[in-house]
Amino acid sequence: MTRPYDSSRRKQAAAETRRRILDAALKLHWEGITEFEPLAREAGCSVPTVRKYFPTKESLFQDCTHRFSESLTMPDLEALARIVEPAERHARCIAELCRIHEAMFGYAWFGAHARSDSPTLDAVMQAYEGLVDAMVDLIVPENLSRRPLLRGLLDFLSYRALRLSGQLSPEELPRELITITRPLLADDESNSPSNSHEKGRSR
Repeated sequence: MTRPYDSSRRKQAAAETRRRILDAALKLHWEGITEFEPLAREAGCSVPTVRKYFPTKESLFQDCTHRFSESLTMPDLEALARIVEPAERHARCIAELCRIHEAMFGYAWFGAHARSDSPTLDAVMQAYEGLVDAMVDLIVPENLSRRPLLRGLLDFLSYRALRLSGQLSPEELPRELITITRPLLADDESNSPSNSHEKGRSR
């Protein structure tokens, strides 16, 4: 009697090869390398094998993005919005932003450079920027004149510059950003028309 064909080993081997390619791609993308030849070397397979699983770079970017997103824990915007005390909400939001910036450190740099050639990476960067905007909305009132400055300070490019050129660790950076941005919020609030009006009435 003929034994039924067992495809489980082949499927397992294919899944392992695919995993190795994705892991290698994520590593190389962080370094700005997108060509299939170095990817095949890093994954320990041939270029035809890479192309078998990922016929185009865009298909590779799609699966890399999905795999990477599974490792991220996104900020709970609703929970942050429920923090009543402004100073506490400010500190918590910046801590969460820095956590995401650190997790996205290599991916965001790669995405920023490659987004013009990839709809997938452009969508990722738009979503990332939208998340930062939403976090800034929780910290900075819309009518504050220094809102663009604060948004710039909290951008991932600023975070990257402070990590590299500023030589700040992931532990130090949130504290420094809180210290830098808090006076900007306080100054803007004290100079707002409503506060100026109240000061005039109190004299």
